[in-house]
Amino acid sequence: MEDLLDAAGLRGKLARILPEKNATLQRQHRVDGFDLDELVEQATEWGRRLEPHLADTTRLVQERLARGEHILFEGAQGALLDLDHGSYPFVTSSNPIAGGACTGGGIGPLQVDEVIGVMKAYATASGQARSRRSWPMQLAMGSPSVAGSSEPRPGGVAGSAGSTPCRCGMPWPSTASARSC
Repeated sequence: MEDLLDAAGLRGKLARILPEKNATLQRQHRVDGFDLDELVEQATEWGRRLEPHLADTTRLVQERLARGEHILFEGAQGALLDLDHGSYPFVTSSNPIAGGACTGGGIGPLQVDEVIGVMKAYATASGQARSRRSWPMQLAMGSPSVAGSSEPRPGGVAGSAGSTPCRCGMPWPSTASARSC
């Protein structure tokens, strides 16, 4: 985000990478590339609009902790989807385990007083993702609750875009998943 606030620096970075990206767009997707001046102008406008919402969050969190305030970090998806510790290749692009609050939140592990794990009672997967824990159960139990199905989904679960139908596993807790929390 910081790059959007420095038009000269942004121009330099885009000038280095834009020729390659434009060639890829033209070769693989048969679309025109971007004009450097227009892109810099558009991106710096994004920066002007976003600037009031930007902060050094590490400093912000550390100042609040120094005043004795409590900080709540939320991490979605859980241990089985963790990039480093999850069930690869069915993982997310981050570290949603408890330790990820340290790296993502700008705090040290000794600054964590309490970790609370919450999990839902069924596994889901949307889009092209396949969950090794839910998909085989659906096939074995004859539950065709797959994307595009008209079957009701537990909890009305949808994909992250809000409308993508999900494949849902059996509606009982997964003890394997619970041990990973």
